[in-house]
Amino acid sequence: MRIGFIILGHQNLDRVAQLARHLAEQDCPSCIHIDQNTPNADFDQLAKELSDCSNVILSRRTACEWGRFSIVKATLDASEALLENYPDLDSILLISGSCLPIRPIRQLRKFLQRHTNTDFIESVSVRNNLWVKGGLNEERFTLYFPFSWRRHRWLFDGFVDLQRKLKISREVPDGLMPHIGSQWWCLTSKTLRKILEDPRRQYYDRHFSASWIPDESYFQTLARKHSTKIESRSLTFSKFDFAGKPFNFYDDHLELLALSDCFMGRKMWAGADGLYKELLNPKRSNQPMTKANPKVVSEMFEETDQIRCEGGGGRFHQGRFPLGQAVRSGVSQNAYTVFVGFRNLYEHFPEWVGKNTTALAHGSIFDRRRIAGKPHTGHFPGNLPAEPAIRNRNSKGYLSNFLWENREKHQSFLYDFRDMPDAMGTVAYDSKATVVMIRHSWLLVLLNRKASFDKILATARRFHGLEQDILDELASSESGATVKILDLDTAVHDPAVLLSQAIGHIANKQGGHLQILPNMRNLDGLDSLIRKLRNKGLKIRFEHDRKMKEKKMPNKTDFVKPYAVK
Repeated sequence: MRIGFIILGHQNLDRVAQLARHLAEQDCPSCIHIDQNTPNADFDQLAKELSDCSNVILSRRTACEWGRFSIVKATLDASEALLENYPDLDSILLISGSCLPIRPIRQLRKFLQRHTNTDFIESVSVRNNLWVKGGLNEERFTLYFPFSWRRHRWLFDGFVDLQRKLKISREVPDGLMPHIGSQWWCLTSKTLRKILEDPRRQYYDRHFSASWIPDESYFQTLARKHSTKIESRSLTFSKFDFAGKPFNFYDDHLELLALSDCFMGRKMWAGADGLYKELLNPKRSNQPMTKANPKVVSEMFEETDQIRCEGGGGRFHQGRFPLGQAVRSGVSQNAYTVFVGFRNLYEHFPEWVGKNTTALAHGSIFDRRRIAGKPHTGHFPGNLPAEPAIRNRNSKGYLSNFLWENREKHQSFLYDFRDMPDAMGTVAYDSKATVVMIRHSWLLVLLNRKASFDKILATARRFHGLEQDILDELASSESGATVKILDLDTAVHDPAVLLSQAIGHIANKQGGHLQILPNMRNLDGLDSLIRKLRNKGLKIRFEHDRKMKEKKMPNKTDFVKPYAVK
């Protein structure tokens, strides 16, 4: 079993030379194609470094561009040169200049000996639509693509749209069923020769030269015509992110690569000295296939891609906001609580939470005028400015940074309907958040307000609408936050019960008992205000079964009876 390699390179040619020399020492001839866009000086240096390797040749150079037929042409030229110079080859692998052997070449040779006459090439019918995750599928073959996607993107997109409107459709050559798959393959010399010597090759080349990304379809389609046995998978391990760009592998990925069931790996970082030293070691021991676990590897990369798209717990950077997917990601690594409406009902509520629970309690982070009561010139831990204008530019990022410095603790903050409205949209999607809301707590903002009743009514209607919007968002099937909705009449008539419910999910400092309740604000006139608003058509849930006149909670000095938290 004699194996040959086609190597497509365009940069880091010193690493390409290392790879080719290693293959040559394993009695594996290789033909290297270097992109014509690569500086001639680099190419000449590569030729000089490999001049003593008798089984390494360099093919005719072509200027390559991603997505165009030039990559296929480069592969075809290198294939012809390799088979012409080494006609005794049994199998040929197409790899890139950034590939490395995950398993020793001798292990690959034994594997191919057990699978003679088998072509290993990922080849999926476009009708199944199982390979392309996004973008063009069958239209790759039926539309024309004369413009560069990278250099003339607007022309590319515009011409595709125009062809769709005009219902332009090219015919696929007779006898071919379009297939797509990974660019990297391992074909038998018999199959590769049939592709190269096909009497209709010029016709096929013309068709694929007008297709989109033909390096993922040319060999994948023609192999179906000429091969007698195909195993639809690549022997080269590569993973791609949401944008279709390959993941890079570094020194610390050595053990991970061994979990793959492939023999070559792409794409290795040129600076990964440890990988190059280990994987190009001719005395390296075999990596048993019995220890391979490709499912685990796939799950790890899927999780990584999800984190890149949706953001990590409490961590954000520009790379984590693609396609708007970060909208539904969390802002904290640990659980936190948002108390909605408590500021209107209780005095010094954060301080009370801090004394009775293990939570680190903050004021209102989204107050329009002051952030958690700090002056504009102040700063929070991490040198985060307490400037509302800065917070308003990116409220989600600000909240994430605010919670980050004390991320190991359960934190809480206040919110009411006078605060910045977009904050609750962020919280609603966060699985780490618990929202505790006192329904209709906005009534206390209007209580004893010095304004005409018409103005109070207009504000009440606005707050009522904001409250309903938040309730709808929290009730959405996509909402990830835990929600507790408490009634205002319970807060007024049975404050101990309400407060026990409000902080029941947070670890308690008092051994399960609330020794002191926070002072309740003056509620004079609440019953009368509710009746007036109801008579104007507002639907307000509140029980009037107790007198509200001068309803106040005892002061701290007067209150001695403990309330049990169940």
